[in-house]
Amino acid sequence: MGRGGDSGAGPTVKADASLSEVTRDDSKSINVVLYGKRVDVSKFQKSHPGGSKVFRIFQDRDATEQFESYHSARAIKMMEGFIKKSEAAPVTTPLPSEGEIGVDFKAMIAKHKAAGLYEPCPLDELFKLTIVLAPIISGLYMVKTGTMPFAGAMAAAFGFYLDGWLAHDYLHHSVFKGSVAKTVTWNNAVGYFLGFVQGYDVGWWRARHNTHHVCTNEDGSDPDIKTAPLLIYVRGNPKIAKALNWFQRFQQYYYVPVMAVLDVYWRLESIAFVAMRMPKMLPQAGALVAHYALLLWCFQGQMGLMFQMMLARGFLTGIVVFATHYGEDILDAQDVVGMTLVEQTAKTSRNITGGWLVNVLTGFISLQTEHHLFPMMPTGNLMTIQPDVRAFFTKHKLEYREGNLIDCVKQNIKALAFEHLL
Repeated sequence: MGRGGDSGAGPTVKADASLSEVTRDDSKSINVVLYGKRVDVSKFQKSHPGGSKVFRIFQDRDATEQFESYHSARAIKMMEGFIKKSEAAPVTTPLPSEGEIGVDFKAMIAKHKAAGLYEPCPLDELFKLTIVLAPIISGLYMVKTGTMPFAGAMAAAFGFYLDGWLAHDYLHHSVFKGSVAKTVTWNNAVGYFLGFVQGYDVGWWRARHNTHHVCTNEDGSDPDIKTAPLLIYVRGNPKIAKALNWFQRFQQYYYVPVMAVLDVYWRLESIAFVAMRMPKMLPQAGALVAHYALLLWCFQGQMGLMFQMMLARGFLTGIVVFATHYGEDILDAQDVVGMTLVEQTAKTSRNITGGWLVNVLTGFISLQTEHHLFPMMPTGNLMTIQPDVRAFFTKHKLEYREGNLIDCVKQNIKALAFEHLL
């Protein structure tokens, strides 16, 4: 992969190493390649909003497309002088962003920006906020007053489920645009608020999700695909199949029902994240206490129903999340170093078909390919660009993966199956 070992700087990564071998050493410099320049980003390790892990992953690796896709125009401009002063990358460094696909992709981004597709529609955002808050408020009211409590619990579960997708939009800075205050402060404020509404401090989620986006399905680097020991994706590998223990050999059968526990798991993970950072995160702890105080008040005497609400929400979220990445290719270090962002997305993402209604009911996460290519674009505009993305994939002979939700679930089950390999 990179050449950190050549200069004695940064984490040592052998050319044929697994990305899991990348180790942290903050005392050494870390260099990423941007626009053909080898840029020392060591001083940004503690301040970088996306965390420092991404720097180590992209040690001496072309990160131009990721940099452009996940930063505002203002942030990119702020780095221009810093990049110009940097030395040119070694001639042996792969620069996929400067190849045919990379150049065409940059042109497509410019086309969409010129068409105003990075600007949000206020009515669309208001609609999404309404379908999140309305079922939560009405559902909790129905539970508290005893008016169809089960229906109310399920309505609240659905609202919390959609809340997760909407918080996701804001935390990708895809809603408020303009100044730093709007792009960062307001998006983060609303995103964190929506996180607390559903019972999460989104700090733990961001630490994982930012990395997932820039190195999707990269072995040892993408934290979102670490599902062991509960789920071990075999993907036709006999060696992995033979290593499964007795319990794991039932995974293709318990895969669907186990999705229901995810909300409880994520709640506990979020609480642990905050607890381990006390007293620094005292305000976040207070927000979580307020969330659970409200739930306990509404579900007083109906704790079993509250747990059912969490199981329903977990199932809805899990079945959609796992459908779009987990059954796809897992990439090694030697696979990704010369790939463009588009090529990597083509191998690691799958859309859920079904049109506008399915897109709304999945928080537009169903358009996973488009979202990973244009993460800061308002999700309501992803349908508009879908024909362009399809044409782009066809032109460059890339596979555009998609299927209905049932087909996507089957794809995951197929990736978990092992009997035929023994």
